[in-house]
Amino acid sequence: MLIVSLVLLQIVIFSGLIFILRRILNQNVILATKHLNELNQDYSKKEQDIQKRLEDLKQKTHEILSKAQAEAQRLKETTIKQAETERDDILNKARVKGEEMMKQADKARQILISEIDERIAKEAVSKACELTQYVLPEEFKQIVHTHWLNELIKNGFDQLEKLSVAEDIHEVNVKSAFDLNEEQRKLLSKKIKEVLSRDITLKETVDPNMVAGIIITLGSLVLDGSFKNKIQEQAKKLSL
Repeated sequence: MLIVSLVLLQIVIFSGLIFILRRILNQNVILATKHLNELNQDYSKKEQDIQKRLEDLKQKTHEILSKAQAEAQRLKETTIKQAETERDDILNKARVKGEEMMKQADKARQILISEIDERIAKEAVSKACELTQYVLPEEFKQIVHTHWLNELIKNGFDQLEKLSVAEDIHEVNVKSAFDLNEEQRKLLSKKIKEVLSRDITLKETVDPNMVAGIIITLGSLVLDGSFKNKIQEQAKKLSL
């Protein structure tokens, strides 16, 4: 009976956690959607400004062509052959200039759109991490953190075997959302020593704003198993 009671208790606790998590995620989605709507309004305003600039450029291009045609007609009255040659030259220059202006305007528009899209993506991820940091229970974040840490220790160092780590690297920076316990520290140190085939020293820092996960830096190489990085990876997959 005791075992059955414990199982039932675990089921009730797990169901409660799922219910709480769903509520938290719904709140996060609402807040994130509101923020994205604000960004979209900002994007729309800038899009309208770009469209207005394009219209102004079209008008200027039209004026340039009109002046070029008038100039060509005046020259034609003096010498038909010379006027035709100069008219074609003026029109071509005007056309090239107009096309160049249009290309520059379109390039500026594409750059602005790209910057806005990148800004929206970064701010959305940062906002999601910020909201999660405040709404998720510490116990739940600790469970997720421990799971990702064990996953990184087990599978995250495979790529290092294919990369060259400088021989003078003997200190490894470890940034973690929670303090490493002794067992985690030993496993992590052992795994890195096996991969690098040398003795190393762990330099640990704790950053609660990471929510969960760990970031390991070996010289210029970075193994990012943080909560923020995992959100960014999923966002990239969804955008494909």
